[in-house]
Amino acid sequence: MRPPLKAKLSLVTLFSICICSLTVNLTASAEIKDVLDPQQFFGQAKAGYVAAQKVPEICDKLFCYCGCDLTDCHGSLLDCFTSDHGVDCHICQEEALIALKMHRKNKSLADIQKYIDKRYEHEYPFQVESEVLKKYKAERLWKDSTDKDKNKEKASSQKKESTEKKKSASSPSCCSGKKSKSP
Repeated sequence: MRPPLKAKLSLVTLFSICICSLTVNLTASAEIKDVLDPQQFFGQAKAGYVAAQKVPEICDKLFCYCGCDLTDCHGSLLDCFTSDHGVDCHICQEEALIALKMHRKNKSLADIQKYIDKRYEHEYPFQVESEVLKKYKAERLWKDSTDKDKNKEKASSQKKESTEKKKSASSPSCCSGKKSKSP
């Protein structure tokens, strides 16, 4: 009996995640990769490649929300334009164009990341965040208010635990640590 299609897709997705995680980690470097020549494309695709070519250092610090982190093992938006992936993907193209436009308006990288994240995060096609997305969120220059709330809750919880430990250390334990005598 053949396994259900859903199970096959899960195994394929899991395999892709593992391979992509290894590939992204092995290819990560301090060097900025070259964007493909925009002159070989036309229309919106060409505009996306031109934008990525003008601000590759910014595109390298942005996450692409089309899902190519898992489907194509991409580690950043720049990867979409060092391959032909950006030709057919409107999300990649739009993100690169926005990055260039905001850069020209002297917006900070944190502002660019925040704008793109807020605008496109709902486009991410997977229910579970990939390791690449988790890493990006940990390293991005702006923090979501929910991140701050989580940090406050964590700090509050740690403070409460610390206070409870001090109380238990300074207050006597049950029976003041004395063993009861057997009758």
